[in-house]
Amino acid sequence: MHRFCQYPVLAEGLRQAELGIRVKLLAIGKAAWKMAAVSVNALAERNIKAEGLVLTKPGLSHGDIPGLAILSGGHPLPNENSLASSSRIAAWLKKLSAKDDLVILLSGGSSALFELLPEGFDLADLATEHKLLLHSGKDIAEINRGRTGLSLVKGGRALELTKARRIKVFAVSDVEGNDPRVLGSGPFTPAEPGEKTADGWRYKLGTKQIEYNIIADNQGFRELFAKDLREKGFRVLVEESFHGCPLPKLANQIKETLRRTRSPRFRLRPPFIKILGGESPLKVSGEGLGGRCSHLALMLVRYLAKQEETALFCFATDGCDNVSGSGGAWSDSNTLAQLKAAGINLAVAIRKCDSYTALKAVNHLLPAPLLATNVNDIHVLSVGYSLQSPCPSRDWEAMDIFDELV
Repeated sequence: MHRFCQYPVLAEGLRQAELGIRVKLLAIGKAAWKMAAVSVNALAERNIKAEGLVLTKPGLSHGDIPGLAILSGGHPLPNENSLASSSRIAAWLKKLSAKDDLVILLSGGSSALFELLPEGFDLADLATEHKLLLHSGKDIAEINRGRTGLSLVKGGRALELTKARRIKVFAVSDVEGNDPRVLGSGPFTPAEPGEKTADGWRYKLGTKQIEYNIIADNQGFRELFAKDLREKGFRVLVEESFHGCPLPKLANQIKETLRRTRSPRFRLRPPFIKILGGESPLKVSGEGLGGRCSHLALMLVRYLAKQEETALFCFATDGCDNVSGSGGAWSDSNTLAQLKAAGINLAVAIRKCDSYTALKAVNHLLPAPLLATNVNDIHVLSVGYSLQSPCPSRDWEAMDIFDELV
């Protein structure tokens, strides 16, 4: 996590960017503070002193940054601070001139943090609509389309607030396909199609030139994580796709992977670790406590009990699996027996979406550190490594473990 959050692509992008001496910087999202700190240091190497604002979730700011004011807002639901901070940002954007270069640092969480409301729509209405969308089971693209219709800044409308002509957006992506219209609900993404570039997109909106660059995403995190595990001797497979399917479908895909390990038709020979990632929506029912990660871990408990030496670790890269104090959860071949011993009814816990309570009872929650990124969820399936002493072997042969035997 520490190495990933140094954002080398962002730092190099700012070292190479065509910028004048009048640079204004705006960072919004869960990763905003760290992105801003990296950016200020990179610009300082060019003797450029940036001025601007940072808007992030409470607890995700780690001190002062020269030239920048730190603001906070609500998440996962917008609150009064979201509106007040966004009003300050809007006023700041309106003061910029055509001679200012505007650097935007965007990351997940921006949809709740950055918001201005249309006339006749109040905060209570907004919070209710956001909650309904988040619990609907819709994917993040559908959710953010719903949010955009209630906003004066989403869907590219924030661009109308500034006269700055040269705008460079650097984004940490938590969405499938790194879609700039979906990420943060696209406050600085024009509605018109842009030109695809090597690292993002280029847009022209009137006199405004907008460059949009993706500097980190879920796939990059999975690859870096896999590299570390391989260096420790583990045999690792990285799922190439970003999982945006509903959570029950993802659970079935993991079951299918485990079923294949017992089939002679596939070279799925344990031990191995498989890393998956994405954002699988869950339609919430009941009044229980939990998040996507803990719910997935709980859904697989009964199936994992049929496997030997198998575990599933699910964690949120922003350090919060919807419940304060929980970064995710895990389950393994022994969890079902532990839940029964603790008097937990597995079926009821799943039906009530009470995964946090159930897995906390058997000490299966993962910690919630203050992290400096948000590239969505990571799921780590470990098959065949001892749950008591998972010492990897270094003599395995590299191969595609899903190749079908001829």
